[in-house]
Amino acid sequence: MQGSFYLDSLPLAERIYRNQPDLVARLYSNPIQRYLSDGVVILPGVIPLDVLDQFDRDLESLADLETAPEILGSIGIDGPKKYYEARFLRNLGAKDFRLEPPGLKLVDLQRFFDSAKRLAFADSVTAFMQELFGSPAALIQSLTFWKSSEQSIHQDFSYVHHHRQLGQLAAAWIPLEDIQAEAGPLVYYKGSHLPDQLGFYDWGQGSILASRDADSSVFAGYKNHLEEIVRSRGLQPSIFLPKRGDLLIWHGALIHGGTPMLNPGLTRRSFICHYTSMASHKQAQQFRVGNGYSFDLPPALPYKPSTPRRIASKMTRMIDHLKG
Repeated sequence: MQGSFYLDSLPLAERIYRNQPDLVARLYSNPIQRYLSDGVVILPGVIPLDVLDQFDRDLESLADLETAPEILGSIGIDGPKKYYEARFLRNLGAKDFRLEPPGLKLVDLQRFFDSAKRLAFADSVTAFMQELFGSPAALIQSLTFWKSSEQSIHQDFSYVHHHRQLGQLAAAWIPLEDIQAEAGPLVYYKGSHLPDQLGFYDWGQGSILASRDADSSVFAGYKNHLEEIVRSRGLQPSIFLPKRGDLLIWHGALIHGGTPMLNPGLTRRSFICHYTSMASHKQAQQFRVGNGYSFDLPPALPYKPSTPRRIASKMTRMIDHLKG
């Protein structure tokens, strides 16, 4: 996918900002204006604490999968190679996910817990996305962290592209606790959200989209590319040390990452969601949640073939083995 596709898919608010910035102040709220100018906006104390309390209790239910409902074992996981290859929480091989090293991501908990769904579609989030996109918020993905991601700086649009309009992407970062400076907090660079001006990275054959199958040298080149942008433009890092109940929303092209944990005894519990407009989402099936839409299919129990099917499959394998 080429850079021109990204530019052609930007939401109207951003198009106006790029061409008539003075007009934005007359058409959009102050938070949207800050988001368009800086690529990020912080909204203090807007997330309901009772929902955060319920989400805390739901996360506690994952501490021991042996006693938890079987369906929770099918929660997706991602992160470093170990987690990416395991794919599901039940394959982690650990009794308590909270003891894992930094980088583990629990994927799409809104498919399993109503509290996660309520967080993803909190009024403060859906109202912002509605104004930004001119369309109800459509959730692409959520990620839940117990510790710091320690992820190197990156831009979401390179990795998150499960939607039709690549430029219509924003993320919400919700702290589940007060975040400490030594816990590996989020770092971001204001003003780094204009890739056409700062330079798109070529992942191969002119594509601006990343692939997990890319050669390691390509990923190293991407990291160097972003570091050179930060250095040459004199962009200064901002460290996010929020209080529980705060909300940070960033642009899909904002350069950001997770800083290293300086105190291994600290957690950095957080809930991150990626959104696009309802019209841009690829999934056809919609699930209305408050003033937004989730497109995730309901979870299903792990597939277990019937006894006759297992016998038939085993016999087929035996016959194929004898033929070989």
